[in-house]
Amino acid sequence: MDDDAFPIKEARNRLGDMHTAVVHRGAHPRITKNGKEPVVLVSEAEWEEYQQLRRERDARRFDAEAADIRAALDRGVTPPGYEVYTRDQVASGEWLA
Repeated sequence: MDDDAFPIKEARNRLGDMHTAVVHRGAHPRITKNGKEPVVLVSEAEWEEYQQLRRERDARRFDAEAADIRAALDRGVTPPGYEVYTRDQVASGEWLA
């Protein structure tokens, strides 16, 4: 069951077995619907680890982007894809125009 893919109808009938395989054997059965985009069953611990890795990756990306923005602003240029407004422009709503 480790590398098997199951149509959703069969997966419904084997859900208990699939749960056991994930929890006790570390299996990752895939479930397909009409042969499209399979989903993969994972344990909650693996899901939490995956979410933590995504958060860490995103934080690194955001930190790198912030550093690039700061470097551009320190050079007195606006980074590509960004606009800079003064407090007065923001307060007046001018930036919305």
